[in-house]
Amino acid sequence: MLATRTGGNILGVQRPEGSVGTTFPLAAYEGAMVRSRFAVLDVETTCGDPTEGRVMEVAVVALDGTTERLRWDSLIQPRVRIPSFIRRLTGIDGSMLADAPNFVDVVRTLETLTEGRIIVAHNVRFDMTALEHEFARTGLVFDRPTLCTERLARQLVPHLSHYNLGSLCRFFGIEFRAAHRALSDAEATAALFTRLLNEFGEDRILAGISTWPKALRA
Repeated sequence: MLATRTGGNILGVQRPEGSVGTTFPLAAYEGAMVRSRFAVLDVETTCGDPTEGRVMEVAVVALDGTTERLRWDSLIQPRVRIPSFIRRLTGIDGSMLADAPNFVDVVRTLETLTEGRIIVAHNVRFDMTALEHEFARTGLVFDRPTLCTERLARQLVPHLSHYNLGSLCRFFGIEFRAAHRALSDAEATAALFTRLLNEFGEDRILAGISTWPKALRA
């Protein structure tokens, strides 16, 4: 079941007494990756080029198999002007980001939440490229195995005319509340990914795992 969120907080885990915010390292995320652990994520950026745009919102829905483990999302201060087109597309404007953390303030949380997990996203090249550049600006490397729900859907359901997230949600009867906000897009992608796992099986889905060489970057 997908729960509501509080911006910048991790939902679905217990914190030790006295811990606050998103800085508590989760012991459950230590150790080697297992095949059924996924981090479904989405980012919203300040432009359509992920090598140039700055991340202004990010969300993660962690799955153990098809069971939601936790979720986290946060607005991010991009420190650049948001073009009018992006404001109209996402509904995110400067006033919403006035008190948002910088990417460097959340990078360790994002690193911890995705550690030992396969990254799942719709058009994963875009999200991974944007995050890779943001991590690099902080002096860190973001390198994870990936699965792309768009690519999976094209392979597994080849007869459709459109493979954007909204079209696939309509085809599979998945509720999709609002496009181009990180948490709603991550929720919809997680639901789509779960549907593909249930209908086609883990072996077929995991056959689509990619590493993150330069050749796959946007």
